[in-house]
This record gives sequence, C-alpha cells and structure tokens, in this order.
Amino acid sequence: MLRTAGIDDGARIARIQLAAWRETYGQANPGMVASFELDRTAENWARAAVDPTHRLLIAERDGTAVGYAFSGAAEGDVAGVGEVHAVYLLQSAHGLGIGRLLVEDAIAALAAAGCTECVLWVAEFNGHARGFYEHLGFRADGGQDVWRGLHIVRYRRLIEI
Repeated sequence: MLRTAGIDDGARIARIQLAAWRETYGQANPGMVASFELDRTAENWARAAVDPTHRLLIAERDGTAVGYAFSGAAEGDVAGVGEVHAVYLLQSAHGLGIGRLLVEDAIAALAAAGCTECVLWVAEFNGHARGFYEHLGFRADGGQDVWRGLHIVRYRRLIEI
C-alpha cells in the first residue's frame, strides 16, 4: 500500500533511510553512515511531508513502513524537469515491485505538475539500483557529481503524459 506521508512519519522515514544507507553505503562510505543523525533526519522528513512543492510517499507492507520516495522540482529548477530525489526500501522489501510502484507514483506526480522529463542521481558503484532504473526506462545522461564522498551519475527519462 502506498500513502502520502504525514508530519508524524518523519521518524519512520528516517529509520528506513538509515537502514537503507547501512545496507547500500555501509562498506563504500562507513563515515557517512556513522554520522547519520536519526533525530535531525526525522525532523527534516517531518518538514518535507508538509512541503507543498514536493511529494513524499510511504510504502507499507502488512501495516509496516518499508520504503519511501521523495520527488519534486529538479535541482537548479529547470522548467519542465522534475526529480526523484530519493527512493529507499528496506532490504526485506526488495524484489516485490514496491520500488517500481514508488517510482511510478513519483513520475505520475511530476507529470501532473507539468514536468515532461525526470532525472535522478544514483551512486556509480550501485549496479543493482542502476539496473533497476534502467529497467524503468531511465538512461545515464553523462551527468556526474560527488555526493557525500560518493561518485554519483545522473539518469534521465522522458515523462509520457
């Protein structure tokens, strides 16, 4: 089940993020994971849940939050381009189609906001995530950056309205 996050979901989302960071980035950047501030992150997610310019969606399985997606305007505020800023799932929820539902919902919300393209960034080393996004029609567009000490690559896809 997917639902819009509320202000009371900040701690749930922060716990999912921390677990996903441990699983995904723990070996690549242990300092990043060690410096994760659960309470501050929970407060940030609570504020994001009521931000009308973004969409924060939670995925629940058997009544337990197992993932989330955060989307909105792309960094740099390029007209017509939206961004999936974050998609994280607990490892127990991988392979169940939940990630696909979260991304599809985020793209639908971006389309409803008038976006015709969607971008997202993914850690270069994360072949699993890159394959997942490629399966959903995203393609690396050559954009590169560094985020928290990790090399990241940008993916892009058109939004069919």
